[in-house]
Amino acid sequence: MDRALLFVIGLVNRTVFAVTRGRIVLYRFGGMPAVMVQLEPLGGPEVIASFRDGEDHVLLAEDAEDAEDADGALVESLRSATSARVEAGGRWYPVGIVMVEDGGERERLLKRVLKQASISERYEAKRRRAVPVARLTPQGAPAPDASAEAVSGIRTG
Repeated sequence: MDRALLFVIGLVNRTVFAVTRGRIVLYRFGGMPAVMVQLEPLGGPEVIASFRDGEDHVLLAEDAEDAEDADGALVESLRSATSARVEAGGRWYPVGIVMVEDGGERERLLKRVLKQASISERYEAKRRRAVPVARLTPQGAPAPDASAEAVSGIRTG
């Protein structure tokens, strides 16, 4: 359904763009949302695909054949991290890491975060066969509003 709807939106978008010589774009397609995460003691910050779930960030990885094999390096980095920070609104804030191990919990969480996603974000998550692998919960001060996130909407991978 999403694929057919995106095709129609894209067709109408290209037609309007051509007729108006590029002055009007009806729908801007974005990539999968992401967040800048720094895992300690592993080094520099990385951009990781994620969706917001309240104040939490739900990190996604590409699913291999089985959810247990999802983007192995990312999952291992998250498991071995002693602490993490997330960048939003020009500042870093500490977060706790909770791994999402249960397949049923992954499915329930994915449905919940995709419900709030745009059509193109849902399509991108499904195309990549993304699965939730971790939940980052703000520690201490509340996280900045989702609109303050500097890297939201960028393409990853």
